[in-house]
Amino acid sequence: MKSTPDKIINSILNFRLKNIREGIDKFKKNKNLFLSDSQTKIEEIIEQESSDKELLFEILNHDYIRPAFVIQDHDFQVPSDHPWAPILNIYKENIQRAVSSVGIFEILRGGKKFPSGTGWLLSEDLVVTNQHVSEVFCEKVNGKFQLKKGFEKITIDFNEEFERIHDYEFKITEIVHVEEDDTSVYDHTPDIAILRVEKVNENGEKLPPPLSLYDEPLKINQPIAIIGFPSADYKLPLKRKRVFNNIYDVKRIQPGLIKNIKMLYEFDFKHDCATLVGNSGSPVLDIATGKVVGTHFAGSLNTFEGYAVRTEVLKKILATLA
Repeated sequence: MKSTPDKIINSILNFRLKNIREGIDKFKKNKNLFLSDSQTKIEEIIEQESSDKELLFEILNHDYIRPAFVIQDHDFQVPSDHPWAPILNIYKENIQRAVSSVGIFEILRGGKKFPSGTGWLLSEDLVVTNQHVSEVFCEKVNGKFQLKKGFEKITIDFNEEFERIHDYEFKITEIVHVEEDDTSVYDHTPDIAILRVEKVNENGEKLPPPLSLYDEPLKINQPIAIIGFPSADYKLPLKRKRVFNNIYDVKRIQPGLIKNIKMLYEFDFKHDCATLVGNSGSPVLDIATGKVVGTHFAGSLNTFEGYAVRTEVLKKILATLA
């Protein structure tokens, strides 16, 4: 198993701007990480002698270390002096391979598309997401889950990237498995659903390759990255602006660390990636291998706390489907 050098992990764990001057320098070098109106406000704080400078210092420290980098053409750019630059650049190829296999669900209704969470390819035609994501477009009828009627089409688009217009959509054809209390082998139901998707779309395009599942034990402070499509919600509008620049429903990489191996149940773990509601169903990757360690299902941007279902759940479900 590949391992990340301790000095890189420590640089992330211990990153803290030394003073307000260093914070201002970081801002000036990386203005593109901030909205234009936010840039104006920050520049006003810099120019004025006020107590707001301490607020700026905290903003730069707190939000800068758990970023959400935009993906374009299956690639992403990290400022060279960013604390995440060394590890993301060392293992960039692993992440790029995974990027193409993560998509956003889109519901076509009334001629309009509505985004509805993230999914990722588990096998040649199976997609993983959260149970609560699947509830939007599937229902249980006579004891069996099926796609809801009334939608023109339900697809997953693997190319919904910022300022990129070419769709790479595939229809969802079947609800294969939705984890419920009567199907779960755990004390509480893991937030997981598995859907079947067409292998070749109407344009003759084939699905991307599936992602691989991680087989090693998880570790505290293991570097991970979520790939998904964070959406705007009503919570923490100022912080959302700082971290996401008011750009939503496009593919991003959101790095972080595993913070707890086992939470309330046997199937979940805690991480500190910056996530929003659209990240539901996102794969959580081990950065060093590019393999999936879990599926994100809940989080708080305010405290940088997130929760994911471990891959052991998927392995058990797949065994029942074989």
